This record gives sequence, structure tokens and C-alpha cells, in this order.
Amino acid sequence: MSDQARTEQRPSPPGDKVVFAQVEPTTRCNFTCGFCSGRKMDQSDFAAEDFARLLDAFPELEHIELQGEGEPLLHKGFFDMARQAAARGIRLSMITNGSLFSEERVAAILDVGIEAIYVSLESPEDDVFQEIRGGLFSKVKDGIARLLAARRARDLERPTVGFAITVLNDTIDSLPQVADLYRALGMDGGATVQPLNRMESYTAVYDADMAARLLGPEDRRRLQETIHRHPEIGAMLAEVRQTRHFYIEMRRRYPAEHGCPWVKGALYIDRHGAIASCCMVKDTARYGLGKIGLTPMDLVMEKRREIDAALDAGQPPEQCRGCAYYVSPQQRDARRLNRLAAQKAQATRPAPSSPSPGSGGQGPA
Repeated sequence: MSDQARTEQRPSPPGDKVVFAQVEPTTRCNFTCGFCSGRKMDQSDFAAEDFARLLDAFPELEHIELQGEGEPLLHKGFFDMARQAAARGIRLSMITNGSLFSEERVAAILDVGIEAIYVSLESPEDDVFQEIRGGLFSKVKDGIARLLAARRARDLERPTVGFAITVLNDTIDSLPQVADLYRALGMDGGATVQPLNRMESYTAVYDADMAARLLGPEDRRRLQETIHRHPEIGAMLAEVRQTRHFYIEMRRRYPAEHGCPWVKGALYIDRHGAIASCCMVKDTARYGLGKIGLTPMDLVMEKRREIDAALDAGQPPEQCRGCAYYVSPQQRDARRLNRLAAQKAQATRPAPSSPSPGSGGQGPA
């Protein structure tokens, strides 16, 4: 779509825009992560021929995340879909397990101009990695190095490449090693840290061993202490601010008071074309908003507005309960009080005095 066509479209009312969309290419994967709900889903692919129809349905799209509950690069039409989106001026990002960065795929990633990539992991220790993911860490490490080397050879700045870290209670101590690896490889996309998910849509697939690795209050304190004790971790995490990955941009664009940016300007579309309010809604038969090509978009937007209003009122719908994004009214009040206290402290703090002559200040020599 041309820039002129974009500007001539009728602007959508507030709350009716879909600026960000995550599209699930496949649920198939070459890894066997024990916390992944995709391993319990039907193993199927998004119909690549329907991708143009999806793009037409959301003319205000600016950014697509091509990733769901499987390894996106296993989809044979992944790069065809990416090229279609890029041709319309839509930015692209993805999360991958990093095991499929062959020379051919790396060249295609650079050719299509993907904006940002996160590689998912929990630990860079070979045995821990294989126990959790069922794959070889060496293959992932070599693939990341191959991608970055090819990017440098073309003198490109994109895609930025970082880590998406899922934290289990027995991998907290691996974070310093992850940060060291990040620097050693010359990565630049920062890292996100997410504790093993407690939402029912995820815990339903955990076996007893995986459930025992959920973070408790003491584990969360230990996680924060580990980050605080190791400045290299904090430096790695801070670099996400310089990236334009889908999740970072979405939260930057829609800083919702109730915590959920999805219901302000985003949607999730699974491999069957079912539309959900966010990527953590798995049961679209119960909680879906409709289906691409079948459900009128005004009805989809109406349902999304209802979820937004429920979150704002402090009454999260069933599918949203336990979500780490959500901020309750009590938490919002506490945050406001903290902000006011900080502002008051700043306002009453005496201004620093100028150093007097001869006092040793850093004045002109």
C-alpha cells in the first residue's frame, strides 16, 4: 500500500485501531520445551495464501510480530509473508529458538529487513539447555554468530538481536552467564526477563517437575538481587530501550494505566486465523474475538473495547487473570502515591550551590 493510500484512509476512532498484530505462523517446533503450550496444541501452520487478506483487514498496521507457539522459521512461507508485510511498509520482528539460522535463512532475514529478533533461552549451559529445550545450545550460539557476522558484512544495523529469557527458579544463577554471552557475541537488542508464566493457559501444560520450577516470592527476591549484584545484567536489559522490537514498541506506544497495551491497539491472530485480544489467550473457542475473513472488524473492536473497559474497572475477564501485564486499581493507587511522593521530594530538595572560588569545584583552570 502506498503512503498516499495510507494517509487517505478514514482515521479510526480511538480504541479501534490495530497498529500492532502478532501472527502465529505455526505451532510446529524442533524443540521440546516443557513449559510451551504449543507442544500440546494441534501441529499446524497459518495458511500463507490468507496473509494478504489479513493485511487488508488491518490497513493501519505498522508492526507485525511473526511468531506464536511454534518455531516461526519452520513455516515454508515465512519469508513470503514477511516480504508482503515489508512491501506495505510494515515493520517486522520475531522471537525464535535460534537453531535455524542457516546461511540461506540469514540472507533472507537481512534481505527482507526484519527490524528486531529475540532468541529465547533460559541458560547457556549445554546440559541445562538440552534438558529444558531438547536441543543443542552450540547450534544456537553458532547461528547467532552467523547472523551477526552476515549483518556486519553488509554494514547493516538491523535486525537488532537480543535474548528473550524465561526464568525458572533453578536458572536464576545463569543470568550472569547469559549477560557474558550477550557481550561475547556482540549482540545489541537487549534482553527481556520473564518468570515462568503462572497463567492457567500455561500452567495447564506443565508437568509436576516444571510446575515445581515456578518462581515463588523468595525466588523473585533472589532474581532482583541477582540483577542488582551484576551490573552486566542490568546493562544488557537496558539495551532494549534502543530497539524497536514489537513488544517494546507496543508498550512504548500504549502505556495503559491498567498495564495491558494489547487492548489499546493490538491483536493476536493464531495459525487458524482466530483473533484473540493478546498472545496469552490460547482458548479462542471460549475467548476469541472472531476470525479473519468471517467476523466483521467492528464487532472485533467492540469486544476488545469491552475487555479494555473491564481491565480499567478492575474486573479482569477470566482469560486475563494472572497476567503479569495487569495492574489492579490498588496497585495503580500505590503507583500514583509513589510518583507524588517522588515529585514532592524532588521539589523540596535544595538546589546544589555553585562552588565558591578556591573550593575545589570543577571550574575553569
